[in-house]
Amino acid sequence: MKKHWGKKIVCLAMTLALMGGVLGGCGKDSSQEESDTYRIAMVGPLTGAGAQYGQAYQATLEILRDKVNEEGGIDGKQLEIDFFDDKQDPKETLNVANKIVADGGYVGVIGSQTSSCSMSAAPVLEKAGIPMISPQASHADFTKTGDYIFSLQMPNAYEQRKQVEWMIDFFDAEKIAIIYSNDDWGAQCVAATTATAEAQGVELVAAETFIPGQTKDFSTIVTKVKEADPDVIYLAVLYTDGCLLVPQMKQLGLDCQLVSANTLYKQEFIDVVGEDAEGIYIPNPFSTVDYTEDYEFIQKAYNEKTGNTIDPYVTCSYDALSLFIDALTEVGGDREAIKDYLMGVKNYEGCSGTFTFDEDGGTMKAIYMLHIENGQFVEQPDIVIEPEE
Repeated sequence: MKKHWGKKIVCLAMTLALMGGVLGGCGKDSSQEESDTYRIAMVGPLTGAGAQYGQAYQATLEILRDKVNEEGGIDGKQLEIDFFDDKQDPKETLNVANKIVADGGYVGVIGSQTSSCSMSAAPVLEKAGIPMISPQASHADFTKTGDYIFSLQMPNAYEQRKQVEWMIDFFDAEKIAIIYSNDDWGAQCVAATTATAEAQGVELVAAETFIPGQTKDFSTIVTKVKEADPDVIYLAVLYTDGCLLVPQMKQLGLDCQLVSANTLYKQEFIDVVGEDAEGIYIPNPFSTVDYTEDYEFIQKAYNEKTGNTIDPYVTCSYDALSLFIDALTEVGGDREAIKDYLMGVKNYEGCSGTFTFDEDGGTMKAIYMLHIENGQFVEQPDIVIEPEE
C-alpha cells in the first residue's frame, strides 16, 4: 500500500515563495500565530435534502481532527473545526461565508458540497484572502474565482466528457440519453454530454431534467426516455434523487444499461434501491483496491463511527483537511502562505486519488470504474481512464 503523508512534492521555488508569503500579504492572520489553536470552518448541508453529504463531511473531519489532536496537534497547537449548516442553499452559504470573514480567526474553509453553494461563497472568501477547498465543487468556473479557491473534484466539463466517451466506446452505443438535475452541475453535465455525443457521432436521443430534492414523481421523464429507446442512459443525479428515480425506471419497464456519476457511490443508495441498483456502472476518481494508508485508516474509522462505508464525500473531505494540516505544519497559520503552499502541491497521493493542483486550483485524476454486483460496489480491474496531460 502507498503512504502519502508528508510526501507532497513541492519545488524549491515554491518553498522560497512561501517564505516570502509568511512575511506579509492580504491573507495574513497573525492571531493564529498567537493562539494555541488553528481554526478551520466547514460549510455544508447538515440538515435538509442534502444532509447526508454534509454529515459525511462532518464525521470525516471529526475523525481526522481527533487523530491529529490526540497525537499532539500541529506543532503543539490543537486543531479546531467549526461546522456551519448551509442547508444546500446558496443564499445560506453566502451568509455563512460572511460570518466566517467577520470572525477573522479562520485559517481555511472546507466546503461547500455543491457547485452552486461553493460558488456563492468563493468570491467572499477570495476577497478576504481565506483559502477555500471544496471537496466536491466541479463547475469549471469555481476555481477560476481566484488564487485562494481550490477543488478536489475534476472540472465537470472534462470529467463528464471522459466518462461519456468511455460509455459510448465500452457499450458500442449509437444512441444515448441523459437524466440530469436542474442546477449548475446538471447544466454542465448535459452540455458536456451533448458536445461529446456530437463529437463521437452518436445520437443524444433524450435529455430530461428535474428539480433536485423536489421532484418525487419521475414517471413523465422516464416515459419520454423509454420512448427514445437509448442504448445507454447517463444519470447526473445526487444519491437522494437516484433512490427515487432508479426504482421508478424499473417499475415503468425502462430496462436499459445505466451509467451514473459517482454521486451514487454511497452504500445508502444500494441499501435503499436494492436489486434495482444491480448492473449500474459508476466512474470513480480513486481506486478502492490500490490505496494509501490514510485510506485504510479512514475506511475503518468511518465505518466504526457511522456504520457506513466510505465514498467520495468521505475521501475528498479527508484530503481537504489533510492538505490544510500539511500546509499548517509547513508554513503555520499565515493564510497567504497556506494558499501558496496549496498552489505548489504536486502528485499528491490522497484518499480521493492522485492529483496536482493546476494554475486555477483544479485537479485532474485517473478515473476507475465501479460496477454494482450482488449489492456491492466492485471495481473493474481492467478499466482505468488515465488523466489527460
